[in-house]
Amino acid sequence: MRGKALAVLIIFGLWAAAGAVELEFLSSYEIRTQDWWFGTMPVGEISGLAYNPDLGIHYGICDNRGKDPEEGVAGRLYLLDIETYPPTVISSVKVVSVVFLDSDPEAPGVQPYGPGEIDAEEVLLTPDRKLIISSERDLENIPWIRVFALDGVMLGEIPVPDKFIPAEGKGVRRNLAFEAMALSPDGKTFFFANEQALVQDGPMSTPEHGTQVRIVQYDLSGDAPAEVAEYVYITEPIFATPKGKYADNGVVAMLYVKHLVPEYDLFVVERAYSSGVGNDIKIFGVSLEGADDVKDLEALPYPFTGKAVGKTLLLRISAIPELSDIPVVPDNIESITFGPVLPTGNPSLILASDNNYNRPQRNLFLLFELIP
Repeated sequence: MRGKALAVLIIFGLWAAAGAVELEFLSSYEIRTQDWWFGTMPVGEISGLAYNPDLGIHYGICDNRGKDPEEGVAGRLYLLDIETYPPTVISSVKVVSVVFLDSDPEAPGVQPYGPGEIDAEEVLLTPDRKLIISSERDLENIPWIRVFALDGVMLGEIPVPDKFIPAEGKGVRRNLAFEAMALSPDGKTFFFANEQALVQDGPMSTPEHGTQVRIVQYDLSGDAPAEVAEYVYITEPIFATPKGKYADNGVVAMLYVKHLVPEYDLFVVERAYSSGVGNDIKIFGVSLEGADDVKDLEALPYPFTGKAVGKTLLLRISAIPELSDIPVVPDNIESITFGPVLPTGNPSLILASDNNYNRPQRNLFLLFELIP
């Protein structure tokens, strides 16, 4: 395995209109797709990250569906040592171990998922050290959100509102479900979002317009998860007209930040791709205050005529160099999480890419300082 550390020491300030929030780019690190292995298992397709400060490790969820035996078993979680030395430079990323997720809570131990039974996309660590993991689809294209022990044993499930379940004329679109989740530090407030609009909520994103996404809020403080509200989040249009046949833009990651940046509830990551052009990544500070609660609307009007959440662009990483805030060519970024506290006392942020086990792509990790 060869890792290529790119210690690009660039300082930039992107100041939000409502207050001072600075994301300072510190370094990047990349591993070629063909170079990363854990024993005989290829490593990659990291679609979500969560940080465990007790152990100093990150959990990286792999979204491979296990349909190709050469790519490994579906439903696996990497334990990653993302080493920063000096503290502002990612010097290595290593797999410490791998946990397989349980598909059957009734059977003792871990019963691994079969091919196509899971498309794991995001992972969160709760204060009581459990894992909340989302899947975009099973064999019937049904998305789910489940709770697991650190050893992978399934402990329970967070119910998904019926409007998200695919059926005739409704529900999440195929492979465009729950890429993004977030959790407050006390573990009581939980969010998830669909990647692009539900079938009944409007069209998918195009270079001319964005797509209407729902951010769903739950209260996890009681005996059972309780839905609190749903808010409309409108993505940006696709950043460039494709030179090939495919292009998209949607919500792929979220992070709860209100305890650090009071003017925002969440950081939301939009990931766009335009064939023949490349990727375009945007991080927005998002405020839910004043936004309409639409949980009782089975279908949204299009275009949405109510009050959507407020969003402020904080960072852009683009394949078009003159549009990018940092000198790194982006890849398929799908993860955002906290990292170790830096010597300044500020938290670090880590972004990571899903390489799709595609040789032209790479496993890319980006390190930032969050300066509130």
